[in-house]
Amino acid sequence: MVQSAAGPGRSKASTIYDVADLAGVSHQTVSRYLRDKSKLKPATVERVEMALSELNYTPNLAARSLRSRELYRVVVVVPEASLYFPARMLNGASSAAHSAGYRVDVIAMEGTAEARAQQLRNLLSGEDIAGILSFVPRPRSAVAVDGESSVPLVVAGEYDNKMRARGSLADGTAAAKIVQYLASLGHRNFFHVAGPAAWPSARNRKAAYEEAIAELGLTSVGIAAGDWSPASGYAAGKKIAGLKDVTAVVSGNDQMAIGVIRALHERGIPVPGEVSVFGWDDMSESSFLIPSLSTVHMDLETLGARSMKELIARIRGINTSTETLVLDPMELVMRESTGPVRASGGQA
Repeated sequence: MVQSAAGPGRSKASTIYDVADLAGVSHQTVSRYLRDKSKLKPATVERVEMALSELNYTPNLAARSLRSRELYRVVVVVPEASLYFPARMLNGASSAAHSAGYRVDVIAMEGTAEARAQQLRNLLSGEDIAGILSFVPRPRSAVAVDGESSVPLVVAGEYDNKMRARGSLADGTAAAKIVQYLASLGHRNFFHVAGPAAWPSARNRKAAYEEAIAELGLTSVGIAAGDWSPASGYAAGKKIAGLKDVTAVVSGNDQMAIGVIRALHERGIPVPGEVSVFGWDDMSESSFLIPSLSTVHMDLETLGARSMKELIARIRGINTSTETLVLDPMELVMRESTGPVRASGGQA
């Protein structure tokens, strides 16, 4: 192991030449990978990526900037702190930026609409920023400045200033698929735990649920209004526990579903033996619960990565589509919390 002048026990940072040697390519090829790997052969990309990973290589952005006069700092704009911020989208965006050799800084936009617009103006006029990826809508009062700025800006996803999903992120059609799936298991009597009505995603999921219930001739025993929290799901679960006919619960998100399951457990009602519970969001914890939670998977990492790649392409002057980036189709993930209707009930 090569020792650095910093003292014993500290490894010298890997260089682009070390990566090239390990990958069996020239250092110019590694440079081309860091600028735009799409121009390289897939086999070459794979070798370089394996070498980068093995050496834990981090580009010296300051040195590269001095040599090429290019900027390697991208800013991700997020709203003020929120429990419902899509961290998975940010993870996907950050990973894509780091793979392309960019440093990521995250800045929270707070205050009034005018205050946020001024913050965006300041960012757009910055001289040390390569580009901006925003998870909040562009304030109208900042649009003109955006058009005059040389700093590329991409608005990722479709959220309002309180991180309430809109557009494809708020698509509720998967709720109908959940009802159809549970009906195929023999369930006829349903209950829906909805998110707050101020959220388009909650309204759309509720509407799709009600439409599917009507189309299939099923029975919705009730709908409870939650606030996305496990506590609101727990409150709904206590109500469900007192309704003998309910055999299937469609929850607006995983956290409320967790609360429902807890309330049913305390009342001695097994899931899915007596009641099946379906969540939404596919949180990382969902597959480790007892029972593991059936849910809806939204590929937020990919959407975040695509948004960042769109920004990087604009930074590099590559023509890209002006269409809104949309979420890939949502997928149902069937796990242990759902099963066939109990033998003694569930018929309308």
